[in-house]
Amino acid sequence: MKDKAQPSKKKDLALRLMFSYEGRDVRLVSRQSVEMVTPPSDPIRVQEGQAGFWYELRDAEGRTLYRRVIQNPIKFAVEVRSDDPKRPLMWQKVSEPRGSFVLLMPDLKQAYTLVLFGSPPEPEAAAEPAKEIARFNLTQVPEGKGVI
Repeated sequence: MKDKAQPSKKKDLALRLMFSYEGRDVRLVSRQSVEMVTPPSDPIRVQEGQAGFWYELRDAEGRTLYRRVIQNPIKFAVEVRSDDPKRPLMWQKVSEPRGSFVLLMPDLKQAYTLVLFGSPPEPEAAAEPAKEIARFNLTQVPEGKGVI
């Protein structure tokens, strides 16, 4: 009896990008293609004046292929306990923000750039419209640097 070939299953590939930041300087540290299912894209269209943080995967012509809205991974302020019973939690500015974060997205052949968008980092300005804060050319591995 002949062994029948199993139909090949299409593997879901994701791109895992690791970033580091110091102050307003964001650097793409590494990229890795991994086998996993990525979260679905949020709507591609952005409402004018939208606040928050998101990232967009774009093709060479600048068309958005994937968009994901997330909590800002760049920490310019942290929530701390307060002695005020009316406001038990408050935001405290981080004097020297630094850290790292990872973003996941589909590993698409036509992906050319990754663009990060965010509202101003100060807590009192969190509701202001988001602007482009960094752009990375994905054809350069892991080259890329952005400034918030």
